Amino acid sequence: MINSFTIRMEEKEGSFVSVQEGLPRQFQDNAVTWIDVEGVDEQQMKELKERLKLDDYSVEDVIVGNQRPKMEDYDGYNFAVVRVPGTTGEELSFSELFIFFSDRWLITIHRESMHIVNLARDRIKARGLSLFRTKPATDLLYYLLVDFAVDSFYPVLDGKEDEIDSLEREIELTIDQRRSDVEKVGRVSRSFVALRTDLMTLRRDASAFRDVLGQIMRGAVPFIRDQTLRNFRDVYDHTFQLIETVDTYRDRVNEVRDLHISMITTSTNNVVKVLTIVVTILTPLSLIASIYGTNFTPGFFAPGTGLWYGFYVMIAFMVGIAGIMVYLFRRSGWI
Repeated sequence: MINSFTIRMEEKEGSFVSVQEGLPRQFQDNAVTWIDVEGVDEQQMKELKERLKLDDYSVEDVIVGNQRPKMEDYDGYNFAVVRVPGTTGEELSFSELFIFFSDRWLITIHRESMHIVNLARDRIKARGLSLFRTKPATDLLYYLLVDFAVDSFYPVLDGKEDEIDSLEREIELTIDQRRSDVEKVGRVSRSFVALRTDLMTLRRDASAFRDVLGQIMRGAVPFIRDQTLRNFRDVYDHTFQLIETVDTYRDRVNEVRDLHISMITTSTNNVVKVLTIVVTILTPLSLIASIYGTNFTPGFFAPGTGLWYGFYVMIAFMVGIAGIMVYLFRRSGWI
């Protein structure tokens, strides 16, 4: 599906936007044409390539997909790949937005409906580009799309922060309730791996985004005017904030993981300590029982075995030894 938006400036009415389906027959003077393509169709790409003289390599990138964020300069236009994060259920996902733009037209191509494209479309339909107090230009429209793309990282990062907080609470609750079973520990460990993987993916794409914006700030795109670079500078700063935020969350994940390992180790040590104490208490009792064999009948040559109350004396003696050992352990702070 192809929609075309023609944005032009009227002196009295501000920005005016006209919408039509398909490619425009011609590009108007003193106006910006935005061509939005939803769904990658080879026939449509061939039509765009022939009509706007797009390079084979940039068209191939769109058809193949799965590209890293980048920006390339071609004869007469610029080509950029933007990856927009989102969530599919509980999993992190990315949508690709391909942008071609020159000084007169801008093309966006995406495989499915994209939130940032809808935001930009609603924005120019409602107010055009008059908010920027300048005549319509492709660099302003490109700035809108890039700004919305960078802002889309923040809700995802907020969700990851909530996951980290929830995981930290779950670890503390697990240790408090002494539910350190293998299944529970395994599930928590898998959560760590998933979080670290998502944060690494977010950082990789945010870093690539920063590199793209760095090229723009260095003047690598001839279609972006100097006065618009001020807008891109703000987005450029946001990418640094995103990377710092991701690094902070990654450090938090490492700290929570270390806390998890420390708590598991402490819990294991407590279990080993209790078992050691039990074995230590039972050892002398087992020794006594082994010597006497608990056979209290006449005829055995062992002191007291011929007494009718000898068995009860032995039990009392064993309980006394166990009590003395528990007292000594508690006094030493071992239990």
